[in-house]
Amino acid sequence: MPLVLFFKIISRKDSVDNSISSKNKLLKLVTKFLIKVFFTTIVLILIFPLWLFGYLAFFFGVKEFLGLNPQLVAIRGTGSMYPTFPKSQKKDPKEKAKELVAYVEMFPYPQGLSLLGRRYFNYRLKRGDIVYVENEIINKSSQQTYGTASGWVKRIIALEGDTVELKSGIVYLNDQPLAEPYTAKPRSTFGQQFLRECKKITVPRGKIFIMGDNRKGSSDSREIGFVDIADVKLVLPLEHQMVKFTKYWRKTDNDFQDEAKIRLDKRKYLELLNQKRRELGISPLRYQEKLEISAKLRGQAMIKFNDLSFEATISGYTMKKAMNEAGYDNIIWGETLVEGYLEVEELIEYQTQFPRTVKFLIDPKFQEFGIAEIEGKINNCPTNLIVSHFAGYVPPNYPREVVDGWERFLNGLIEIRNEMNTMKQNQNFYEKYQKEIDDIHQILEQRIQKLAPIVEKIRKNLWLSEEEEKILNEDRSIHEKNNELLEILYEKIHSEEQKQ
Repeated sequence: MPLVLFFKIISRKDSVDNSISSKNKLLKLVTKFLIKVFFTTIVLILIFPLWLFGYLAFFFGVKEFLGLNPQLVAIRGTGSMYPTFPKSQKKDPKEKAKELVAYVEMFPYPQGLSLLGRRYFNYRLKRGDIVYVENEIINKSSQQTYGTASGWVKRIIALEGDTVELKSGIVYLNDQPLAEPYTAKPRSTFGQQFLRECKKITVPRGKIFIMGDNRKGSSDSREIGFVDIADVKLVLPLEHQMVKFTKYWRKTDNDFQDEAKIRLDKRKYLELLNQKRRELGISPLRYQEKLEISAKLRGQAMIKFNDLSFEATISGYTMKKAMNEAGYDNIIWGETLVEGYLEVEELIEYQTQFPRTVKFLIDPKFQEFGIAEIEGKINNCPTNLIVSHFAGYVPPNYPREVVDGWERFLNGLIEIRNEMNTMKQNQNFYEKYQKEIDDIHQILEQRIQKLAPIVEKIRKNLWLSEEEEKILNEDRSIHEKNNELLEILYEKIHSEEQKQ
């Protein structure tokens, strides 16, 4: 419309020609020019902007109605979508959730026009799209973790009809390994409560399977299961991500090679662990190669028998047996177990989430430590175990009455043995009771030889070995037999004296 008006103004034959004298042609031309400038200005300044604003308002109004206008979404610093979106450097999960680290434009979903039960011009969700999803389960999970009920921003991995499986840190989509340049680390996807390792699932109709890009720091479908498409509120299509976010992604050329597997730096782990102990005023741990061997032996037994229990209820191969086989012995010991491929910081972060594990990490009773990674298959499923063995020495601190009691007991045996020696020196007496005296003397001599070093260890406040504990238990029955023989001997002596 403004263009038509402008053309008509330029090309019109103005009626001013008849009213102006032909003698003054200059005045006539100026007047015609000013009139055209006036009407042109009206068109350009007033009519054209109104026309343009009307069409733009209509255009954006239609886009808003169809859900095609982007919305600015605040990204929290939880780190579940790192590296695509930034993460907070804070340690506490609740503090991370409070920090805003980015704003991202996402589009409402669903889009288009709903008419007679059908939706037209609607965007079709694709694998790789980032979505904002919200439902009761997600709100509850966020409340428990971060203290605030909110939805999740995650990536669509699989659509209805797709199969998903996790093996050796790799996602298998429809039985093919999935290259994922947007993930924080290669081979970093491991099972959770809903989707375990080597368990193939099929996405049902009307559902999607979502995961965060930072697989080791994300709660997602691996934990809560499939998400209804109806729970999707916003979407950032993959093609829109390619413009802005690919600079944060990594190359995936070697993701499926063994060298891409994350390996644990044992020395660095011990360094960070000791740093935490020093901060708490606890003596640092010493690395013990024999404990690394025992940890490896335990891990191999766990995989072989599919028995991850500390009690070794199936394999029977306990930590104590593993330490013995490694040629190591100590007073107290403990074991931690983690499944998966983890870097040092990830392992410590994971272990500090559980009070039982923290107890081992910062227990001042432990002085030595060893760790081992063991790869294998459980139920034909590839797995990686990280087994840590802790050990230490604490003096028994026997009560004074216990030490005195054992010394009196040993001295009592020595006195009885000396009494038997005195009886042997009496020729006539010894001939009468030789068998009884020799039996008693032999038992006493054996007991004294075995008990003397044990009593000495108790006196020095040292722990007794299993063998020494066994000797003490056996001595109780020998003590009863010894007393019986003494009673028999004294009865015979008393009977002989009465006859005389």
